[in-house]
Parts: sequence; structure tokens; C-alpha cells
Amino acid sequence: MILHTLASIAHDAVSTLPALPDPGATQPPGTEGVDTILGWLKWVGYVVVAGAVIVGGIMIAVNLRRGEGQDALPKILWPMAGAIVIGAGISWVSMISGA
Repeated sequence: MILHTLASIAHDAVSTLPALPDPGATQPPGTEGVDTILGWLKWVGYVVVAGAVIVGGIMIAVNLRRGEGQDALPKILWPMAGAIVIGAGISWVSMISGA
């Protein structure tokens, strides 16, 4: 009951505050090259991930041949996780910033 009353008081207090302005996300002048650099970094990241998956596949094949295949899965899963983070990075930043 007390918690409900406190929540109600907090809601009433917040609802009476004036709304904060929410400016649109506009790129400052002179920073057009940032998009190019981010695009290159994303491309390089994908190349590194692709190389890591290929090397991981080779290592899995060699280790399975030797009978040491128990650590085969992480050699492929971690590069795939990296690809997910690279691909979703811009979406995550946009979601967090509210842009």
C-alpha cells in the first residue's frame, strides 16, 4: 500500500514537470567523412570475421582428424558472435540514443 502511494506521488510529480525538448538527430557540418570511416571499419570487421570463420573451420577439421574435436564449436561461434555485434552495432547505438 505504501509503495503504491509513493509510486502515485512520484507519477504525479513527474507529470507536472515541463517536457524536455527533444532535438532531432542532425549531423554537424563538416563531419561527412565519419560515415565513410564507419563504413570502412564495418567492412574490415566483416572481412576479419570471415577470415576467422575460415581459419576456425580449418582448425576444426585438423583437430577432428587428430581426435581433439571437443573445442571445435567455440572456434566458429565466437567469430559469428562478432559478426552479430558488428552488424547490430549501429542499430544498438540508435536504439540507446533514441535517434
